[in-house]
Amino acid sequence: MPDVRLFVLGRDQVEVRHTWDVTGMRGTGSDDVLAIGAVVPAELAARFDVPARLHRPPYRTFIPALVLPGCTAVALGVARAMVDDVIALAPGKTTMTGTPLADTARAQSAIARAQTDLRAAHLLLMTAAGALTEAGENGEEATLDLRADLRGAMSHAAQVCRRALVSMYELAGSASLYRHNTVERRFRDGMAALQHANHSADCFEAVGRVRFGAEPGLPLF
Repeated sequence: MPDVRLFVLGRDQVEVRHTWDVTGMRGTGSDDVLAIGAVVPAELAARFDVPARLHRPPYRTFIPALVLPGCTAVALGVARAMVDDVIALAPGKTTMTGTPLADTARAQSAIARAQTDLRAAHLLLMTAAGALTEAGENGEEATLDLRADLRGAMSHAAQVCRRALVSMYELAGSASLYRHNTVERRFRDGMAALQHANHSADCFEAVGRVRFGAEPGLPLF
Protein backbone atom coordinates (compact mmCIF):
# COMPACT_ATOMS: atom_id res chain seq x y z
CA MET A 1 0.00 0.00 0.00
CA PRO A 2 1.33 3.47 -0.77
CA ASP A 3 2.23 5.68 2.17
CA VAL A 4 -1.00 7.68 2.40
CA ARG A 5 -1.68 9.57 5.62
CA LEU A 6 -4.20 11.95 7.14
CA PHE A 7 -2.74 15.08 8.76
CA VAL A 8 -4.22 17.50 11.28
CA LEU A 9 -3.05 21.06 10.63
CA GLY A 10 -3.88 24.43 12.08
CA ARG A 11 -5.76 26.96 9.95
CA ASP A 12 -2.68 29.18 9.90
CA GLN A 13 -0.62 26.39 8.28
CA VAL A 14 -2.65 26.19 5.08
CA GLU A 15 -3.87 28.36 2.25
CA VAL A 16 -7.44 27.80 1.07
CA ARG A 17 -7.91 28.40 -2.63
CA HIS A 18 -11.54 29.04 -3.49
CA THR A 19 -11.80 26.73 -6.47
CA TRP A 20 -15.15 25.08 -5.65
CA ASP A 21 -17.17 26.66 -8.48
CA VAL A 22 -19.34 23.70 -9.47
CA THR A 23 -22.82 22.70 -10.60
CA GLY A 24 -23.72 20.36 -7.73
CA MET A 25 -23.02 19.97 -4.01
CA ARG A 26 -22.10 23.65 -3.87
CA GLY A 27 -22.58 23.82 -0.12
CA THR A 28 -19.73 21.45 0.73
CA GLY A 29 -17.10 24.13 0.16
CA SER A 30 -14.62 21.55 -1.10
CA ASP A 31 -11.98 24.08 -2.04
CA ASP A 32 -8.34 23.25 -2.67
CA VAL A 33 -6.11 23.45 0.39
CA LEU A 34 -2.40 24.12 -0.01
CA ALA A 35 0.16 23.33 2.69
CA ILE A 36 3.78 24.32 2.05
CA GLY A 37 6.52 23.51 4.56
CA ALA A 38 4.00 22.67 7.28
CA VAL A 39 5.44 20.69 10.19
CA VAL A 40 3.07 18.09 11.63
CA PRO A 41 3.89 16.12 14.81
CA ALA A 42 3.78 12.33 14.42
CA GLU A 43 0.83 12.08 16.82
CA LEU A 44 -1.23 14.24 14.44
CA ALA A 45 -0.57 12.05 11.40
CA ALA A 46 -2.72 8.95 10.90
CA ARG A 47 -1.38 6.08 8.78
CA PHE A 48 -3.54 3.49 7.03
CA ASP A 49 -1.02 0.65 7.06
CA VAL A 50 -0.79 0.29 10.85
CA PRO A 51 -3.46 -0.60 13.44
CA ALA A 52 -5.48 2.28 14.79
CA ARG A 53 -4.54 3.67 18.20
CA LEU A 54 -8.13 3.36 19.40
CA HIS A 55 -8.55 -0.28 20.28
CA ARG A 56 -12.30 -0.47 19.91
CA PRO A 57 -14.27 -2.72 17.53
CA PRO A 58 -15.01 -0.17 14.77
CA TYR A 59 -11.34 0.78 14.53
CA ARG A 60 -10.03 -2.78 14.25
CA THR A 61 -11.19 -2.99 10.65
CA PHE A 62 -9.50 -1.41 7.66
CA ILE A 63 -9.76 2.31 8.49
CA PRO A 64 -10.78 3.58 5.00
CA ALA A 65 -13.73 1.18 5.14
CA LEU A 66 -15.14 3.33 7.96
CA VAL A 67 -15.14 6.45 5.79
CA LEU A 68 -15.38 5.67 2.08
CA PRO A 69 -18.92 4.18 2.07
CA GLY A 70 -20.19 7.52 3.33
CA CYS A 71 -19.85 8.92 -0.20
CA THR A 72 -22.17 6.20 -1.47
CA ALA A 73 -24.62 6.75 1.38
CA VAL A 74 -24.90 10.40 0.35
CA ALA A 75 -25.67 9.44 -3.26
CA LEU A 76 -28.27 6.88 -2.17
CA GLY A 77 -29.94 9.42 0.12
CA VAL A 78 -30.14 12.06 -2.60
CA ALA A 79 -31.53 9.58 -5.15
CA ARG A 80 -34.17 8.31 -2.73
CA ALA A 81 -35.17 11.88 -1.89
CA MET A 82 -35.53 12.68 -5.57
CA VAL A 83 -37.88 9.72 -6.02
CA ASP A 84 -39.96 11.05 -3.11
CA ASP A 85 -40.01 14.50 -4.73
CA VAL A 86 -41.33 13.10 -8.00
CA ILE A 87 -43.98 11.07 -6.16
CA ALA A 88 -45.19 14.30 -4.53
CA LEU A 89 -45.04 16.17 -7.84
CA ALA A 90 -46.77 13.61 -10.06
CA PRO A 91 -50.43 13.96 -8.96
CA GLY A 92 -50.49 17.66 -9.85
CA LYS A 93 -48.57 17.39 -13.13
CA THR A 94 -50.40 16.51 -16.34
CA THR A 95 -49.09 14.84 -19.46
CA MET A 96 -49.61 16.08 -23.02
CA THR A 97 -52.90 14.17 -23.10
CA GLY A 98 -54.15 15.86 -19.91
CA THR A 99 -53.74 12.75 -17.76
CA PRO A 100 -52.20 13.24 -14.31
CA LEU A 101 -48.66 11.92 -14.40
CA ALA A 102 -49.34 9.75 -11.35
CA ASP A 103 -52.06 7.91 -13.28
CA THR A 104 -49.80 6.82 -16.13
CA ALA A 105 -48.30 3.35 -16.33
CA ARG A 106 -44.98 4.89 -17.36
CA ALA A 107 -44.69 6.88 -14.13
CA GLN A 108 -45.92 4.04 -11.94
CA SER A 109 -43.38 1.64 -13.44
CA ALA A 110 -40.48 4.11 -13.22
CA ILE A 111 -41.21 4.92 -9.57
CA ALA A 112 -41.52 1.27 -8.57
CA ARG A 113 -38.34 0.32 -10.41
CA ALA A 114 -36.32 3.17 -8.92
CA GLN A 115 -37.50 2.54 -5.38
CA THR A 116 -36.84 -1.19 -5.61
CA ASP A 117 -33.39 -0.74 -7.13
CA LEU A 118 -32.35 1.85 -4.54
CA ARG A 119 -33.60 -0.22 -1.61
CA ALA A 120 -31.77 -3.29 -2.91
CA ALA A 121 -28.56 -1.29 -3.38
CA HIS A 122 -28.91 0.12 0.15
CA LEU A 123 -29.33 -3.36 1.63
CA LEU A 124 -26.31 -4.68 -0.27
CA LEU A 125 -24.16 -1.79 0.95
CA MET A 126 -25.31 -2.28 4.56
CA THR A 127 -24.64 -6.02 4.35
CA ALA A 128 -21.09 -5.52 3.07
CA ALA A 129 -20.37 -2.81 5.65
CA GLY A 130 -21.92 -4.96 8.36
CA ALA A 131 -19.64 -7.89 7.53
CA LEU A 132 -16.58 -5.67 8.01
CA THR A 133 -17.99 -4.33 11.27
CA GLU A 134 -18.59 -7.87 12.50
CA ALA A 135 -15.03 -8.83 11.64
CA GLY A 136 -13.76 -5.91 13.74
CA GLU A 137 -16.00 -6.81 16.66
CA ASN A 138 -14.69 -10.39 16.57
CA GLY A 139 -11.08 -9.27 16.33
CA GLU A 140 -10.79 -10.78 12.84
CA GLU A 141 -8.92 -9.47 9.82
CA ALA A 142 -10.65 -7.22 7.31
CA THR A 143 -9.78 -9.55 4.47
CA LEU A 144 -9.32 -8.50 0.86
CA ASP A 145 -12.50 -10.39 -0.05
CA LEU A 146 -14.54 -8.49 2.54
CA ARG A 147 -13.15 -5.19 1.29
CA ALA A 148 -13.90 -6.23 -2.29
CA ASP A 149 -17.49 -6.94 -1.27
CA LEU A 150 -17.76 -3.41 0.07
CA ARG A 151 -16.18 -1.83 -3.00
CA GLY A 152 -18.45 -3.84 -5.28
CA ALA A 153 -21.51 -2.76 -3.29
CA MET A 154 -20.42 0.89 -3.51
CA SER A 155 -19.89 0.74 -7.28
CA HIS A 156 -23.18 -1.08 -7.79
CA ALA A 157 -25.05 1.50 -5.71
CA ALA A 158 -23.45 4.29 -7.76
CA GLN A 159 -24.74 2.78 -11.00
CA VAL A 160 -28.21 2.30 -9.52
CA CYS A 161 -28.28 5.90 -8.25
CA ARG A 162 -27.28 7.29 -11.63
CA ARG A 163 -30.07 5.36 -13.38
CA ALA A 164 -32.63 6.47 -10.82
CA LEU A 165 -31.61 10.13 -10.98
CA VAL A 166 -31.80 10.22 -14.78
CA SER A 167 -35.12 8.36 -14.75
CA MET A 168 -36.68 10.77 -12.25
CA TYR A 169 -35.25 13.83 -14.05
CA GLU A 170 -36.87 12.65 -17.27
CA LEU A 171 -40.14 11.70 -15.59
CA ALA A 172 -40.56 15.13 -13.98
CA GLY A 173 -40.37 16.79 -17.39
CA SER A 174 -39.91 20.55 -17.49
CA ALA A 175 -40.24 20.75 -13.69
CA SER A 176 -36.68 19.40 -13.52
CA LEU A 177 -35.37 22.63 -15.07
CA TYR A 178 -36.55 25.13 -12.46
CA ARG A 179 -34.14 26.03 -9.69
CA HIS A 180 -36.93 26.55 -7.18
CA ASN A 181 -37.86 22.89 -7.63
CA THR A 182 -36.06 20.42 -5.35
CA VAL A 183 -35.96 17.88 -8.21
CA GLU A 184 -33.52 20.14 -10.06
CA ARG A 185 -31.23 20.46 -7.04
CA ARG A 186 -31.38 16.75 -6.18
CA PHE A 187 -30.30 15.89 -9.70
CA ARG A 188 -27.32 18.26 -9.61
CA ASP A 189 -26.23 17.19 -6.14
CA GLY A 190 -26.69 13.49 -6.84
CA MET A 191 -24.77 13.52 -10.08
CA ALA A 192 -21.99 15.53 -8.43
CA ALA A 193 -21.69 12.95 -5.64
CA LEU A 194 -21.42 10.19 -8.22
CA GLN A 195 -18.43 11.91 -9.84
CA HIS A 196 -16.36 11.19 -6.72
CA ALA A 197 -13.37 8.91 -7.28
CA ASN A 198 -14.91 6.37 -4.88
CA HIS A 199 -17.56 5.72 -7.53
CA SER A 200 -15.14 5.32 -10.42
CA ALA A 201 -15.64 2.41 -12.83
CA ASP A 202 -12.04 1.46 -11.98
CA CYS A 203 -13.32 0.12 -8.66
CA PHE A 204 -15.32 -2.63 -10.39
CA GLU A 205 -12.18 -3.65 -12.27
CA ALA A 206 -10.27 -3.80 -8.99
CA VAL A 207 -12.96 -6.02 -7.46
CA GLY A 208 -12.68 -8.33 -10.46
CA ARG A 209 -8.91 -8.59 -10.03
CA VAL A 210 -9.41 -9.67 -6.42
CA ARG A 211 -11.87 -12.36 -7.50
CA PHE A 212 -9.20 -13.76 -9.81
CA GLY A 213 -6.74 -13.91 -6.93
CA ALA A 214 -4.73 -10.81 -7.86
CA GLU A 215 -4.06 -7.59 -6.00
CA PRO A 216 -6.70 -4.86 -6.52
CA GLY A 217 -4.17 -2.37 -7.88
CA LEU A 218 -5.92 0.58 -6.21
CA PRO A 219 -4.79 2.47 -3.10
CA LEU A 220 -7.05 2.43 -0.04
CA PHE A 221 -9.00 -0.53 -1.44
